[in-house]
Amino acid sequence: MSLLTKRIILLTSLFILTGFLTFYVYSNDNGDGFSKYIVARDQSDDYDALFDDLNFKSFTIEFDEEVFNTMITNMQDHFAEYGDYIDNTTYPVNITYKDSTSEFEVLEVGFRTKSTTSRNLIRTYDWRDRPVYHQTTFQLQFNETFSYVKNTNVYEVLNSREIFNLDQLNFEYSQIYSGEYDETMISEAYTHHLYQQADVLVANASYCIVYLVIGEEIVNYGLFSVIEPIDTDFVKNNFDSDLARNYGDLYKVTDVQTEGDLRLDYESYIGISDDDTRYTYSLRNNSLDGLRRTHNSFEQFILNINDFNYFKDNYEDLIDIDMFIRYLAISFLVGNSDDIRYNYNNYYLYFDVYTDKVTLIPFDLDNTLGFGKSLDITGFMVDYSIYYNLNNPSPLIDYVFRIDELRTLYAQYILQFIDEFFNYYSFQSHYSEIKNLYEYTLISENHLGNKIFGLRNIEWYFDTKVNTILNEIT
Repeated sequence: MSLLTKRIILLTSLFILTGFLTFYVYSNDNGDGFSKYIVARDQSDDYDALFDDLNFKSFTIEFDEEVFNTMITNMQDHFAEYGDYIDNTTYPVNITYKDSTSEFEVLEVGFRTKSTTSRNLIRTYDWRDRPVYHQTTFQLQFNETFSYVKNTNVYEVLNSREIFNLDQLNFEYSQIYSGEYDETMISEAYTHHLYQQADVLVANASYCIVYLVIGEEIVNYGLFSVIEPIDTDFVKNNFDSDLARNYGDLYKVTDVQTEGDLRLDYESYIGISDDDTRYTYSLRNNSLDGLRRTHNSFEQFILNINDFNYFKDNYEDLIDIDMFIRYLAISFLVGNSDDIRYNYNNYYLYFDVYTDKVTLIPFDLDNTLGFGKSLDITGFMVDYSIYYNLNNPSPLIDYVFRIDELRTLYAQYILQFIDEFFNYYSFQSHYSEIKNLYEYTLISENHLGNKIFGLRNIEWYFDTKVNTILNEIT
């Protein structure tokens, strides 16, 4: 055996030994170190299971009692100062996920309440000083690092941790409007499915039952829609990067400061949101650790779409126009009363890393299918013309409907979606599957929130919406 061969064998052996020792230390710290925070599972399989509607799923969220009490106190203090419960502090919990085929635990996950209108104080007390629990919208943050020091093993493991191939996960309870539950229990998640059937890019959504464990107390917390976040992972999964693995800018647009109408007076309303300041046009990535101050792609987009002649000649380069028209068509069909056409609200803008071409991504689809806020406008959103521009529309909407070929394409998509999938019978089939999967557990365990599924006015909504449209354009 030559000297060179011996050296190769020795170096290879040292490499294998080093790898083995590293893995051993990583996996055998007797539960006292960082390895207990690792979830070594097939993330892709877990993601598919999570968003499989016919897979019964539950999350058990375990609070230390002192941590839970601190959360309640902080939310009450926030209400005393600001008049709402929008305290975005994240608290440590342990979770157990269970579905029809698997079960696993994740330690030290971040929990925070979220949303503006659907955020409630989780626990109050009645007149006899008995605890009363309330559903609220919340988020689980799988890569929260809490107070761990940077560059420590625990920090690095938590900071890079994903569960279901996600950094975080959102939970929405069955909506209440004017004191009434959405009895169908599925409107929000089902609307996500309708957008997907229309080939509109949107987050995945499904269903689960939630349990809270607070010290020794178990709270059967009810049925929730579980919704994929639109974040850097979502961008990486749905768009191409450049050669350096950089992605374009992602902005979240809400009416938190003012209407997100994409007009020229945007300068005071764009930035990087934090706990103190929330922007209508909020940059969600590429923030340079919060130091970035320029928004060149966004600014040029605003200038271009506010110039009708330029937009008319260049709209195919400015925005994914086919997907945008599909978005407008399905949004009209589902009666979305809280989107870019009504409240100038609830969408993301993603700018392609090479071309700056925009993709609009909708979110917060809970005001749809004849239920939610703003439904007093002409009877549950069924009586509008398909070109329902209200007074002073966003220039993007206004200009699309001024261009004949885009108006024609929009009407064609509405008719196509009605023909292919937008009907009461498709809804009823999905509704029955979810009802059969979850209702018995909700009733037998006496969960919070709505427990008995119902069809409210949903058949009327589908039939009336479709008939109104067909009377107008056929």
